[in-house]
Formats: sequence, structure tokens, C-alpha cells
Amino acid sequence: MAATTDPFIRAVKRGDYKNTEKMIAPSFADDSRVQFEQMSALLKKAPPMVPALYVPKQKTFGPDRDDVSVTYVAHDGKYWFSAEIRLYRPKDGKFEIEYWDVKKAQKPPPLLAHAQQMRTFTKWLMGGIAACALLGLALLIWIVKRRTHIIAPDPVQETRRVAATVRHLD
Repeated sequence: MAATTDPFIRAVKRGDYKNTEKMIAPSFADDSRVQFEQMSALLKKAPPMVPALYVPKQKTFGPDRDDVSVTYVAHDGKYWFSAEIRLYRPKDGKFEIEYWDVKKAQKPPPLLAHAQQMRTFTKWLMGGIAACALLGLALLIWIVKRRTHIIAPDPVQETRRVAATVRHLD
């Protein structure tokens, strides 16, 4: 997949449509040609872009490795540049680009912002789970140390009267 998207981004940034056309699915070639000049101009202004999000399309029984979306992101201090590329791989073939778009905005792409929020949430959640686990372990140790009769009862002389019957079989 990176063998398709990385050269594609570089070719668009250079303005080389002939090389990009080789990687685009035939069904999207006309639409891609229309937007190429505008998207190329945006990428020329952008700092070097890096892949930030890889999202496989979800199927009933897990992710589909043949239908994925890759988002490249760059930040120049003032603007966020993002390039979304959707790829599809026909059976036993190479990845083809079925859609691509380049955007410039003052805020990060929504999916990237959501991923950062989820990363923060996950860190706090894992910290909370670890704290609860340590608290539970401390409570268990406290109970075992204070309540030894649970494990081994105190030796106390039996004060109950016991009735015993003996049967003689003669």
C-alpha cells in the first residue's frame, strides 16, 4: 500500500500527472484529472506529508485489508494540510487509488482530532484501571493479613458437648 501512496503523493506534489495516472483506478481517472491541478498546487505549498491514519474498511467479520483509506497530514504552524487516499486491491492485484482529496484547513482533520482525543481517553482509562487493580490488590492483602481466621482458624479448645454412640455388632 505504501508502495502506491508514497509515490503518488510525491508525483502529485511535483505536478507529474502521467505517473499518478498509472496508480489511479480507471473508473476515477476522469474525476482525478479535473481536480489534479488544484490539488497539486495545495501540496506544493504543504510541508512534507506523513501518513497519519490507516483505516481499513470494516466488514462483518473484521477489517478488509483490500479496501483501505490512508490519510497523510502535515502542519506548517498555521494550517493543516491533509490528503485522503482511498485504495482498493482487486483479487491478486496491486492497489489502485479509487478516490483522493487534498484539503487545507486551520483545524486538524476531524478523524485525526478524534484519534488524539481517543489516545488521551485511553491513557486516562488505563491509568484508572491500573489504580483500581492496585487498590483491589491492597484490599485483598489487608483482608488476608487482618483476617487470618479465614485461612487458618485460631486454635480454641472445644467446649461443646459431643454425644457419641457406639454400636456393637454381636
